[in-house]
Amino acid sequence: MATPAEDVPTGVGPAPVGSYVLGDSISLSVAPALSRLGYPVTGRVGQPASTAYLQAHLASSQAQQAPAWVIILGTNNRGDEADVARIDEWLQAVKDLRTKGAKQHVYWVTPHRPDSYAGGLSDWSLDSFDAALALAASQRRWLDVLDFNAVAITHPEWFEADGGHLHPDEAGQAILVGLIAGPQATPAEHPAPITDLDKVAPPAEPTPVSSEEAYFQDFVFSND
Repeated sequence: MATPAEDVPTGVGPAPVGSYVLGDSISLSVAPALSRLGYPVTGRVGQPASTAYLQAHLASSQAQQAPAWVIILGTNNRGDEADVARIDEWLQAVKDLRTKGAKQHVYWVTPHRPDSYAGGLSDWSLDSFDAALALAASQRRWLDVLDFNAVAITHPEWFEADGGHLHPDEAGQAILVGLIAGPQATPAEHPAPITDLDKVAPPAEPTPVSSEEAYFQDFVFSND
């Protein structure tokens, strides 16, 4: 997946190889390319940014052992005043989870919803959301913004092939991968894991114990 270097904003990134990528369907769309470059990706289709989602997955052993974190969330948020007001809460949760003694640098990719998008969130703009992320990054040394929105807004054609006009095509994906890994990134020796949370089986429910089995267990243990 070639990345036109002239379209990649300079000054931020790339995230170090091995950085843990957490996101939504946008992250899953670039997961194969990032995996080949050594970036593990976890995502869920339709996932908005939320404190619970960030806490659940940034606390994982995979995230805690990663040198940095890349967050690709916000496309499924309204981006209204309530969401903007939650950004500080989300970032506080991220800050609190950074590994003690080897605190990860964090890169948040600005979400982009094209003007042509006509889905359930089309009545809301992400402009204030992205501006609030940029302001937050200017106030936190451990946080940078990877401004995908700034490039994508000038390339509406990237979204024409997608039925919902929300997911970038191969050209747009290449730019996003370049923002994260750098335009000169080379394949890793071993691909990193991809976790699509919609395809992860939930923990098995414990098998109910019948009254007869319970009686037998009580009898055996009481006579040990």
